Amino acid sequence: MPKSKAESFKELIMAAVEDETDSQAISEAAKAARHICVERAVRPEDLSTFVEQALDGAGEPFHLKFDDDSDLYLSTSGGTLIATVSK
Repeated sequence: MPKSKAESFKELIMAAVEDETDSQAISEAAKAARHICVERAVRPEDLSTFVEQALDGAGEPFHLKFDDDSDLYLSTSGGTLIATVSK
């Protein structure tokens, strides 16, 4: 069974976070997303800044919804990025 877009981007983002190059990976996921759901509106080009704020403890959880109906939920706990996928 092929991976959902959410699963593919989760792997890309988590690998980029480990390499400390998450901004580009998150930006690519944002551009591919059909909707970005947060407590307030966030433009795709601002998503990497939003994630940086979340990692600093000043952000809020959010998720990306893709056109294959998969969802990628991103949040932080103790400065650690947590990514969860649902299909």
